[in-house]
Amino acid sequence: MPPHTEEWDSKEYSWKWVTAAELLCRSACDFIYAKLTPAAAAGGTTLRNGENANGEIIAVMLTAGAYNCEVSPRRPIYCRRGLYVDTVTTAGVLVQWRVRKSQEG
Repeated sequence: MPPHTEEWDSKEYSWKWVTAAELLCRSACDFIYAKLTPAAAAGGTTLRNGENANGEIIAVMLTAGAYNCEVSPRRPIYCRRGLYVDTVTTAGVLVQWRVRKSQEG
């Protein structure tokens, strides 16, 4: 888990195991972590700031064979327009984020 300057309660985090393209959050949020789990062949996914495949790219995750791929930014990445997981071409990806409260922006 990446280091943070403030402590968050675990109830503030959301997570999901994703196996296909999906909108995870419609509002402003902080992307915290993702782990791509490989299938038998190479694969990958793209994480985007936005509500669809047209959103700004946050990270591109690629893997081959039995190798996992993790994205664990030193600080959360602010996604002002939501968080979208583009096509997943492997077993799946675990994504963790934190929805921002309205007063946080």
